[in-house]
Amino acid sequence: MDYSSSISHFRASANLFLSQYEPLALLLAPPLSLLIAHALRSFFHLLIHNGLKATLLGFLINSVKLVPGVKRYIDAEKRKVVDKLQSDSKSKREGWKTELPSTGLGTSVLEKMKEEKINDAVWQGKCSGTVYIGGSESDGHFSLINEACSMFAHTNPLHLDVFQSVGHFEAEVVAMTAALLGSKEKSSGGQICGNMTSGGTESILLAVKSSRDYMKSKKGITRPEMIIPDSGHSAYDKAAQYFNIKLWRVPVNKNFQADVKAIRRHINKNTILIVGSAPGFPHGIIDPIEELGHLASSFGICFHVDLCLGGFVLPFARELGYHIPPFDFSVKGVSSISVDVHKYGLAPKGTSVVLYRNHQIRKLITNVFSFCLLDSTASICCCIEEIAELFIVGRPDMTIVAFGSDVLDIFEVNDVMSSKGWHLNALQRPNSIHICVTLQHGPIVEDFVKDLKESVKTVKENPGPVSGGLAPIYGAAGKMPDRGMVQELLVDYMDGTC
Repeated sequence: MDYSSSISHFRASANLFLSQYEPLALLLAPPLSLLIAHALRSFFHLLIHNGLKATLLGFLINSVKLVPGVKRYIDAEKRKVVDKLQSDSKSKREGWKTELPSTGLGTSVLEKMKEEKINDAVWQGKCSGTVYIGGSESDGHFSLINEACSMFAHTNPLHLDVFQSVGHFEAEVVAMTAALLGSKEKSSGGQICGNMTSGGTESILLAVKSSRDYMKSKKGITRPEMIIPDSGHSAYDKAAQYFNIKLWRVPVNKNFQADVKAIRRHINKNTILIVGSAPGFPHGIIDPIEELGHLASSFGICFHVDLCLGGFVLPFARELGYHIPPFDFSVKGVSSISVDVHKYGLAPKGTSVVLYRNHQIRKLITNVFSFCLLDSTASICCCIEEIAELFIVGRPDMTIVAFGSDVLDIFEVNDVMSSKGWHLNALQRPNSIHICVTLQHGPIVEDFVKDLKESVKTVKENPGPVSGGLAPIYGAAGKMPDRGMVQELLVDYMDGTC
């Protein structure tokens, strides 16, 4: 049988087979098949990315929204939440300038700025983190950094041929920071390098981008993925979006540390990076850095350690004899580190350092500073443990203490604390609040504990939302099964504050 007769035979057989179907069905079959294939592909993509439970839940909620009136009701409720969040800020925006003045304000603008500054919240000692320098802003270290900043406010670090001093100072800060974080250790390789950035988020972004580019050149990975514990900072979500990296968030273990076995299960041929924190922002607990480093080494992938909080405390805590597990470049497998100088480095906002692996080393701050911080943290922990209605989340390793309650609404406690002038951080999974201890807190630890005990007593005797408080919103957000709805709320809130 020659070629032409084979084609004729095939055509006759195909026509005979298709003759039993309606022409319209034959016409619609190809596009419908493509649509079904596309839907299945999208479903499996969501299944792989979000997991079975989240995918089915999202499908169910989206289906419910199709019911007449349901979407309208949900949108109305979301609007109520957003309006409540924005109510205070909207009233404060009345009278704000929205156009350039017709004539310049001259030096009178300074008086205007001072008047506005008076309306700022009282932050001395009553904020979680926020201001890390001790004392008042008119003397001591505040005066020093204010004068230093004013000397270089006009400089442009891009023009190092003009502002050579700025380049000199940056190199020294990077070298001294590297010295604190293991660059003298043989295992570091003796070649730690890096640069200063505008803050922890930028340091993390640069570390993630460098890891992506390095793994592309090393392994040819073009569809990169990275794995972080749930306790990881939100900057990694930003990095994943900016640099087109698939992000896996893995639940922490029962000690609220990165779960090494769970991270191991997520590693595949496209994995470029895993992340650990020392300590994590939510609970102040150090991840198992050595185990994560071994995991990264065995798979030949990058490992970033987030030391934005701990970089200028843990080295000195270790020297003082506190049991601090390895966390820096002395750990095999660590490829990059981010550390904020504007936190416990006591530098002005915003200054941070991202390190990879280079040289030149010096020391920066003293052990006395770390002892004061850790002593205040230990005092707060002991006092919270004495409050029967509260529990401490995990076992804090540094200067962050997170606490929750099994018998009270902890967000109501937070609202009462807010009414007393405290500015603490609300957390979820589990519902809790935390205080990040700074030099501002040393003199007023007793005040904090006293107010906390009174707040717990108030909520215990009079449970229910505090007028103007955010407990209902935090509580509802924590219980929402559809995390996408929480994201929608935040987007709506941001849209309304611009």
